Amino acid sequence: MSDLDNAPSMESAPKDETALDLLEREDRELLQLFSDLEAAQEPDVESRARYGDLAKNLIRHVATREAALVDVSTALKGLEGTEGEWSALEGNGNDRRQAIDEVERMSRGVQGINLNAGQDFEGALSALTDLLEPEIDRDLHHLIPHLRRTLTPQEANAVFHSAAHVARHAPTRLSPKGPAWYERAPFVSRLLSIYDRLRDYPTASRRARG
Repeated sequence: MSDLDNAPSMESAPKDETALDLLEREDRELLQLFSDLEAAQEPDVESRARYGDLAKNLIRHVATREAALVDVSTALKGLEGTEGEWSALEGNGNDRRQAIDEVERMSRGVQGINLNAGQDFEGALSALTDLLEPEIDRDLHHLIPHLRRTLTPQEANAVFHSAAHVARHAPTRLSPKGPAWYERAPFVSRLLSIYDRLRDYPTASRRARG
């Protein structure tokens, strides 16, 4: 059985976790996926299939990370003395979202094993990885530890949404121009997140759907 068969659902977050916890969890998950994808870059059929499964899984986690990042950044804007933190979180958001959009569009409705057929999916994914890696390093080694020192658990629970809420309302198709209204509307974003998963159902392998 593949390790992806046991991959947790995006909604499997402990009830006491906040969006900040989710951001950290998704950052660590993405680092592992980057490593696994690099190891799967072989020409044999089994490696191509695994690469496709991992790439599909990564797109889901990137979308969930983006939703957590938006939730944390939005909450920090309402707190005094956190201008540097929310500004750092937003960073080069447009470039990142455009890279996410390109990878998501290339993968939409395509079987994982065929992601590189007729398109440079690997190049688009590499460009996205190059954008995400320094952001994740910043999150894990600087920003998240600083916020944990600054906010008590009670304050974090008060200002951030729960991890389960954020993951449940994280559509994989994001606006490349910045957080769109539908990403912030709970009912609409929930419908879109369900649709995103169902849309890819006929062609994404069971392991990639998580």
